[in-house]
Amino acid sequence: MTNLIIKALAQTINTQAALKAHYNSDFWAVVREQAESKLAAATRKDGTLIWAKLPKLLGSNPKIEKTPDSDQKYFVQILHLAPSWAALFNTCSMATLGCGTNCLNESGHGQPHMMSDGIHHVHVARVLRTLIWFKYRDQFKAKMQREIESQRVKAYRMDAIPVIRPNGTSDLRFESLWPELFAENPDFVFYDYSKDMSRNVSHIANYSLCYSVSEKTTESDIQTAFANGLNCVVVLRLKKDQDKPALWQGRPMIDGDKHDLRFLDPKGVFIGLYAKAAAYGDQTGFVHDLILESA
Repeated sequence: MTNLIIKALAQTINTQAALKAHYNSDFWAVVREQAESKLAAATRKDGTLIWAKLPKLLGSNPKIEKTPDSDQKYFVQILHLAPSWAALFNTCSMATLGCGTNCLNESGHGQPHMMSDGIHHVHVARVLRTLIWFKYRDQFKAKMQREIESQRVKAYRMDAIPVIRPNGTSDLRFESLWPELFAENPDFVFYDYSKDMSRNVSHIANYSLCYSVSEKTTESDIQTAFANGLNCVVVLRLKKDQDKPALWQGRPMIDGDKHDLRFLDPKGVFIGLYAKAAAYGDQTGFVHDLILESA
């Protein structure tokens, strides 16, 4: 191995160790214990799952999205697994310390204080789904396909295009782990954000990726992403009502907060997102400062 490869591997190992420690807190230990207990109570002696006792796989609150310049409706659902090492299975192999500790998993309804009777139902559900994915994969796939069939009926009833984001809070390679997901649902649009530069979904007509820039991203990484047809997403130290710059590092930047339908974005652009929740105060370099880098 070259020294650069060895250095990169060492950095990855150190980052993963730090993220393991981050998700080894008392809070996450309790979440995992509660998820394991629920899974045990929903597992028959023959190993089949009682889905009535388990959370839905796709988001329980599907939403209709539209772009500002079109009346076309998109019926969007998201698969939220537990990120990084939260379930003790790594679902984000290329996570950096910045994205791992500022993950949107812990914003909105995922904020640690959003408890009910000592249970954080959002995090327990995400850990549960992750455990099922790793331990009962065939049953997971069958259940999600049933939910997809239901989504299809609802979407067509509303004259909307059905859309799924498989990695809402994870970064799994579904193109290799579950290729039939896309092949068996050609009328669906699938899309994801990813930090894994080695992922290639160009052979899947209904699946697209955009590259999520981190504190470890180099100029070469960005050029490679654009060369591979991936737009680059940048989290900016901006508040919700502040405008994104028109240019970023010499390329056009579009406002990614106007909608989340990344598959509709023009090619060759940066996508700007404002820093949400605690990420605004990030000091790892994951959140980028406007004044320093927009030129």
